[in-house]
Amino acid sequence: MAGFRNMRALATAFDDGKVWISSFRKALSATATITGQWYDYSYAGGNPIPNYYAASPLAAASLEREKGIILPRLTTESLWLHRTNVMSAAASATSTTNQTQHLMLMDYLLYYPFVDMDDAGTDQVMDNTETLGRYADGVGVQMMVVAQAPTVGGGRFTITYTDSDDVQRTTESMFCGAAQPAGALVNAVVGTGGLTPFVPLNAGVRGVKNVVSCNFSVANGGLCAIVLVKPLWDTQIFEESRRTTTGTLESFGDCVEKECLTLTGNMVEVKHDAFLGFIGRGAAGSLASSVLVGTIETVWS
Repeated sequence: MAGFRNMRALATAFDDGKVWISSFRKALSATATITGQWYDYSYAGGNPIPNYYAASPLAAASLEREKGIILPRLTTESLWLHRTNVMSAAASATSTTNQTQHLMLMDYLLYYPFVDMDDAGTDQVMDNTETLGRYADGVGVQMMVVAQAPTVGGGRFTITYTDSDDVQRTTESMFCGAAQPAGALVNAVVGTGGLTPFVPLNAGVRGVKNVVSCNFSVANGGLCAIVLVKPLWDTQIFEESRRTTTGTLESFGDCVEKECLTLTGNMVEVKHDAFLGFIGRGAAGSLASSVLVGTIETVWS
């Protein structure tokens, strides 16, 4: 069992007070999102504060851990994810569009901001003075493309990157979905359907160390950040939380709890200085004006 010899050792860590519960509350703007498309909750307002990927254009930058979901600051001990609790508050008393969400908890590692999605046909070359601090070998590291400004949609682009074996590769041409708000993940695999949160890597590639350049062969409008992330955990929301407008005016909607050991028999390590945040995919409609709330419980050994 990762991090602990057995269940007794885990129980002892709890008895010794080596446990931390972090809360979060992210409120989306009133701008509609696309059904089935992924959204970067770190971009939304609330707690933690919004992350706008603001740094020098095209230069690799990292995010401060204190501005993500708050975690205990450890020096020598290892931190492990124990459980997550999440629920989504409806945009209104009659809204149902934020139900059925797939959520991913990720460690945000590096980002390359202000890629110009209107600059068609140009290799926009990245500055890699800053490198990966966590997961430095790149194994398991993925790329996602986040809109920093509203887009027009319909663009096509490729990304050239260095893989975990230090080989430079270029992705296949990827399609951008229809017009999207800031915070949306812009890319799809081949067309307007089949949206994926991550940039599909070349066959046999185990992960990404850095981004070399990006080229929009067809303009998409707007600006975006290319973000390197390490997915840690995923969960699902099956209904929204809201209050009825007639009858007894009851409130309903549940919180989804997932515990690592119960579901996988193992625990997920959270690296020192990790910047934690969620992305979400709304399958029932727009996520506009909804609120994602919950807690993350970690324990250390």
